[in-house]
Amino acid sequence: MQRYVYLAGPIMGRTKSEANDWRKDAAWRLADQGIVGISPLRCEPLQGERYGVSHDPLFGTPRAIGAKNRFDVRAANIILAYMPEEQPLSLGTLGEIFWADAYGKQVIMVTTDHKLLEHPVLDAAVDWKLSTLDEAIDVCIGILGGYNGGKNV
Repeated sequence: MQRYVYLAGPIMGRTKSEANDWRKDAAWRLADQGIVGISPLRCEPLQGERYGVSHDPLFGTPRAIGAKNRFDVRAANIILAYMPEEQPLSLGTLGEIFWADAYGKQVIMVTTDHKLLEHPVLDAAVDWKLSTLDEAIDVCIGILGGYNGGKNV
């Protein structure tokens, strides 16, 4: 059975590198364990040097972006929400966290932002609050990695 991790995090206003580098690293590390990392950037057009809303009716309008991301959140087993404190708050990532919670998905939030860590409603929707991507990837692999026939019991 294939396992999936949705890689939620800041996109709007980010360069291709800013939006993709951490996702590529996470997806590569997950793939090494047979887990697929789903990037919300698949199909989304780059607007000049930065990501934003476009007139592309297939994948660039707000409705198209929301529909694709909601579909991917629903299809994923775990949502890894990367919310670095040094970047502006990603409202889209917050929305994806709440979609995931509503769908009964496990959510791992990676941040050092105390406003996010201490928010009571967000706290109720998040299963793990971690400070590094390495920790989050370890949790994904631990939860979704191959079962070993009871060797750890």
